[in-house]
Amino acid sequence: MVKPGGCVAIFDGDYAGMTVAVRDADPLQTCIQAVLAAQMNDPWIVRRLPALVHAAGLVARRLRINGYLGAEEPRYFLAIIDSGAQVLTASGQVSPELAETLKAEARRRVEAGTFFALVNYGSIIASRPR
Repeated sequence: MVKPGGCVAIFDGDYAGMTVAVRDADPLQTCIQAVLAAQMNDPWIVRRLPALVHAAGLVARRLRINGYLGAEEPRYFLAIIDSGAQVLTASGQVSPELAETLKAEARRRVEAGTFFALVNYGSIIASRPR
């Protein structure tokens, strides 16, 4: 509970927009979508933060969106691709061999300098009027 005159800061990922795709129907994006479906309760929550803050009786003071581009430091996104490949295999959507191929493709792109990955993060600072 935020006391009158108090404030709250919220920070979360806008995971609904997370992408590693470099073209339509990029197979690596399937890994991202699999992780989102399996592990995220609400990948759209950042987009609703202003409305949620307002519904809680708070006043939004600052809303910011910052992107994290993983092209130069891809470890985080490679881990997500690997997890997605595991989810796809465990659910029977792809064979273990195809999952390994997807993971290898991500690493090939890193080596070739063509890997792209982006996720935005949102933050909001809100206060309760006195």
